[in-house]
Amino acid sequence: MATVDDWRALVEKDGTALDKLVLQTAEGIAVQPLYVAGPTPVVRPGTGSFAVCMRSDAAHVAEDLDGGADAVWIDGTDVDAQATAARRGAHVVSEIWAGMPDALTTDEEDVDDADDEPTTTSWHGFDLIGACALGRFEPALLQHEQFLRGLGPIAADLGDARTRTIRVSGLPFHDAGADAADELALMLSSMVADLRALTHDGLLDNERAAGQLWFQIAVGRDTFGELCKLRALRVLAGKVFSAAGITAPTPPVHAVCSSRTQSQRDPWVNLLRVTTEIFAAALGGADLVTPLPFDAALGESSAHARRVARNTALVLREESHLGRVVDAAGGSYYIESRTDALAREAWARFTQLERDGGVVKLIASGKLAARLEGAWSKRAAAIAKRKEPVLGVSEFANLDEQLPATTGAAPAGHRDAEAFEALRTRVEQTPAKRVLLVALGPASEHRARVGFASALFATAGLRATEATVAEALAARPDIACLCGSDERYAAEAAAVATQLREIGAIKIVLAGRPGALEASLKAAGITAFVFLGADVLATLTELVS
Repeated sequence: MATVDDWRALVEKDGTALDKLVLQTAEGIAVQPLYVAGPTPVVRPGTGSFAVCMRSDAAHVAEDLDGGADAVWIDGTDVDAQATAARRGAHVVSEIWAGMPDALTTDEEDVDDADDEPTTTSWHGFDLIGACALGRFEPALLQHEQFLRGLGPIAADLGDARTRTIRVSGLPFHDAGADAADELALMLSSMVADLRALTHDGLLDNERAAGQLWFQIAVGRDTFGELCKLRALRVLAGKVFSAAGITAPTPPVHAVCSSRTQSQRDPWVNLLRVTTEIFAAALGGADLVTPLPFDAALGESSAHARRVARNTALVLREESHLGRVVDAAGGSYYIESRTDALAREAWARFTQLERDGGVVKLIASGKLAARLEGAWSKRAAAIAKRKEPVLGVSEFANLDEQLPATTGAAPAGHRDAEAFEALRTRVEQTPAKRVLLVALGPASEHRARVGFASALFATAGLRATEATVAEALAARPDIACLCGSDERYAAEAAAVATQLREIGAIKIVLAGRPGALEASLKAAGITAFVFLGADVLATLTELVS
């Protein structure tokens, strides 16, 4: 019977050191190549299944519910949508931004009249911290103690066994670029601030206040990392409740497929992203899951895209039976270890954040934006180097695609694909450039790098054509990219580059690392080098300028 030592011996036999196989996540967590032990498994409470919750409005509520959705996420001011959902007995998640200051100052009689005898279960999205983080209200308002405390009367009046009122959302932080540990830390700090505000005036005790909270969290494309993020959220919330002496169950979770991961180019790849995100949400124990239509990043979604989004979630739930087992990933050494590591990192950041005054002070001081922008810049740098590839955009771009027709404005917020898409749009709006891939040596020597370079130029919307040296010299291309073996480069690249420069090729590129040849190749006229790990975005931007 093979042992772990046997496995290690086989790996190292080929000269691969195991430490070379360790991956570092954005949160600084080391992901090992093999796990043979892990923390003691802990079953995380969940429903055993998940409800499909569509982002909807009055024009689409009936369509979504007829199409299989169990819940709808609607604007709190959309009276018609609420009425339709109530008649159908659907669960309602209400987005309450517009008019929130009025709601916070409404007297008890008005609040009761507005919600007389509800006929459906509801989660209201009163979320002042999130609103300030998004700039919907002046962040400095959080410095006034009464601002957050205005949530207390709302929760006391509206909240009951059928209705939760206070949302603790990670979406504003995720959409602005936060990594998973920061998302969790900021959500924990928000939860603590809300609990303090809800209980301050004595209208609610700790248990009832805890029963008014619900979580909303984004699920991105790192399938196992995001699965662990949801599991870690329950662990961390339980730890906060325990410290506060709260015995109520941890708040239910509304998982939303990440808008940050959606692409406008090759939007059909979004079908794959949403599928893996629903998978992560289901196995992570989400109570509600909101799938995004594949054209959501382009504007108003089509009926077809909405139907596909609903059906993707329904097929995963009903035919793949995701969510039928509570904490299906529990017991996996890898999942348990990664959940534990992420929870510990998030807890460390949360406690430091609390020592510094919490998320309220961070937002009010204006420092949250800088913190999140720093995180986004780090992620953007990895995307630019294709260490975080975006399928259909920075990898395997489709130059012949026909984008679906859409109406309305695209949603705001960071997206992984945005920089490469902006470059491609810029290229398409300028006169076409002729790009030739100059093949050196036989096909066995240049085939791999011709394929690499062709795909790379496509990410900028440039169609590259393979050519011999003679053909390239006769064509006088705008961009010429030399493709061959390292040995061929040493023997011929400088001479060929000199010839291309003399006939007027504007930009000359070499596919591969230059190594010791860099100085001589640059002297011959080569202006850029493209290879795995290079800042592809910066290089392409320079080449098309």
